[in-house]
Amino acid sequence: MPMPLCPAELLTLSGADASSFAQAQFTSDVSTLTPGHWQWSAWLDAQGRARHFFLLMCVETDRLLAWLPLGGAEAMREALARYVFRAKLTLSASTDWTLHALSADELDTPLDTHAIVARADGFAFRQPGGENRIAWLAPSPAVDVDADALNRWRAADVAAGLPLLAPALGGEFVPQALDLERLDAIRFDKGCYPGQEIAARLHFRGGNKRGLRRLRVDGAAPANGTELLDAAGANAGRILYAAPVSADASEALAVMPIDQPDDAGALKTADGLGVFVITV
Repeated sequence: MPMPLCPAELLTLSGADASSFAQAQFTSDVSTLTPGHWQWSAWLDAQGRARHFFLLMCVETDRLLAWLPLGGAEAMREALARYVFRAKLTLSASTDWTLHALSADELDTPLDTHAIVARADGFAFRQPGGENRIAWLAPSPAVDVDADALNRWRAADVAAGLPLLAPALGGEFVPQALDLERLDAIRFDKGCYPGQEIAARLHFRGGNKRGLRRLRVDGAAPANGTELLDAAGANAGRILYAAPVSADASEALAVMPIDQPDDAGALKTADGLGVFVITV
């Protein structure tokens, strides 16, 4: 049986110019995205910082869906609408979808890595973080969600290094700090898009000082955006999101200085929880 996890927010781009508009606004190479497939992508601000990170699906030639795992679809729609001008495009945001965990034997069609299949008016696709981790987005409000299952799902997101962005953290991090290139979520040579010049300069000339770290936290899952402190009490990064993995520990994905020692056992959250780097 599909396991309902949490509400899901989607932004729909529909119309003859949906693909060309997305190509001109988003960081990924949307020109390579064909119907029935998905890719990771982001939308940057003029300063080259990520406003939103999302999974972009091409469900039809003239219809794209952007799934924002931690929300923000309406804010993204409102901001994107300023750039539509005369494009043949309609933007709409929906907050009444539900994310489900699905098992492979519940699908009639085998799923390739970046393929999507239609299922009961929704869409199913594989996610990194487990060999058989399959997401199903269904257009119905979330009911009877399983909190424990959601915690396991988020922990798998952390393990996969997915830089999920809560709306409050939009505009905080450059693409390099979120490791978007590893996910093929950004192209620096595809042409202009908001923030492209700054992001490309940082890519080709270097100078990025922050990156993703997977952390072990001694205690309950810290809130999105929790500040990390070093032994001297100075800022040592920020947690993007976290998930409990046991009764007394959680794992988190954070943006931290790339020169931060991996064995920096003196790291703590702002409220005093011990923090240890698992992987870089």
